[in-house]
Amino acid sequence: MTHTVTDPKLIRRKSAFFAATVICANVCGNLLLTAGMHQVGPMVTVQLLAYLHVLRNPMVDGGTVLLALGLFANLSLLSWADLSYVLPVTATGYAFSAIVGWAVLGEHVSRGRWVGVALITLGAILVGRTQPRTTP
Repeated sequence: MTHTVTDPKLIRRKSAFFAATVICANVCGNLLLTAGMHQVGPMVTVQLLAYLHVLRNPMVDGGTVLLALGLFANLSLLSWADLSYVLPVTATGYAFSAIVGWAVLGEHVSRGRWVGVALITLGAILVGRTQPRTTP
């Protein structure tokens, strides 16, 4: 059986794969960037050379590559799925980032942040149950 671009099942599977790619790449990329920047130390400067020095950190480099991968997956996803689907579903990455910050980096996550994580997750689940594309 041949699938067309308008096949709802194909669009749903393709959207789920690319949304998962966006989420994983963003969460892992931000984790690596954070760990790398903690190694580098605080930076508040307008000097370009200081930021170029940061790029010598392998964790920062890995995080940058993963965030670029997430960007490309997001561009692909936005080429066929509605913005009103893509942004809420990929916002799950924010919830996962809070969980990773707590579990991996030992960050304190306040009760208010946990409530926000729960709301983001609930919203992503609700939107994820809809069709990714509603326009012809």
